[in-house]
Amino acid sequence: MDMIRNGLSRRSVLKLGAGTAAASFLAMPAIGRAAPTSLSVANGGGALGDAFKAACFDTFEKKTGIKIISAPYMEGARLKAMVEAGAVDIDVTDTDSSEAAPLAVAGLLDEIDYSVVPKDGLIDGAVSKYWTSCYIAGCVLSWNTDSAEDGRPKNWQEFFDPKVKGRRTLWKNAAQTMEVAALGAGQTLDKLYPIDIDRAFAMLDGIRSSITWWTSGAQSAQLLANGDADFGMCWNGRVDPVKQQGGPIDYTFDYSLHTPGIWSLPKGGRNRDTAMKFIAHCMDPEVQAAFSKLIPYGPTNDKAFDILSAEERARMPSSPENRKLSIAINGDYWLENGTKIYDRFNTWVVAK
Repeated sequence: MDMIRNGLSRRSVLKLGAGTAAASFLAMPAIGRAAPTSLSVANGGGALGDAFKAACFDTFEKKTGIKIISAPYMEGARLKAMVEAGAVDIDVTDTDSSEAAPLAVAGLLDEIDYSVVPKDGLIDGAVSKYWTSCYIAGCVLSWNTDSAEDGRPKNWQEFFDPKVKGRRTLWKNAAQTMEVAALGAGQTLDKLYPIDIDRAFAMLDGIRSSITWWTSGAQSAQLLANGDADFGMCWNGRVDPVKQQGGPIDYTFDYSLHTPGIWSLPKGGRNRDTAMKFIAHCMDPEVQAAFSKLIPYGPTNDKAFDILSAEERARMPSSPENRKLSIAINGDYWLENGTKIYDRFNTWVVAK
């Protein structure tokens, strides 16, 4: 898909309103407040965390003298509890736009200051009122090349076919999991939205007994590499390094989902101005190219592609070569429907 359409629509932004007086205060310059010596940045860790550290965190510290402290991935429920308690100790979070959308609707995210964060060169959809996309990952069909060598699914319909024997691994999260389940039910890439939720849950019902859930990208790759799962949905940046190192994993970009990793700010953070400078640093094409060399997620600054080799671009989901049989996650859809779908999904997961 040539354009990544994951930003908030005008109608969605109007629903969020102008913000509270407290948010306005936080947006004002910090008069007489000393610059912080560190920022806390929540992220997915593992190979992703390593790439962030080398390409973004360490270079920002070298540039500014401000140390980046890596924190564990911040799920929506934890972020909500932190903001509502008035005890915000995370400055910036890396997450997915479909997860961030309900948080924005609930007023739990601060606005991005685009007088600090540059828009120049960013791909369509990377700029949103409440987040900025920093990379494009691919949710891909993956498999263990030893255990699934003779019978790996060729597409999501085969993946969700109970007749195809094997242990599946799926993300314990509504967004992306519902999309691949809908593809398994026969929805096509060009007509994936709105998701036929009832049919998607029927697909999950059919393979419930063979599902092993993962909750982190590193765990998904480990389940496949160890043979604890035969095939699964994984992020390409997690399984590709294992493949490159000779591990028993392979994957395809066919029928993949383009999912943007984003930077967002929990409402009430104390270091908002410095957090904006950090996000701006991460949008630099040199920084993005260095990040994509370390983990094969596509940059969101088109100028970064000019720095990457043809071989490097071929391993990235958003490169022109890999866009033909893929689709971008629709952030507007999750903004409108996310709360009720997450509630139903979470109830389904714990049901017997």
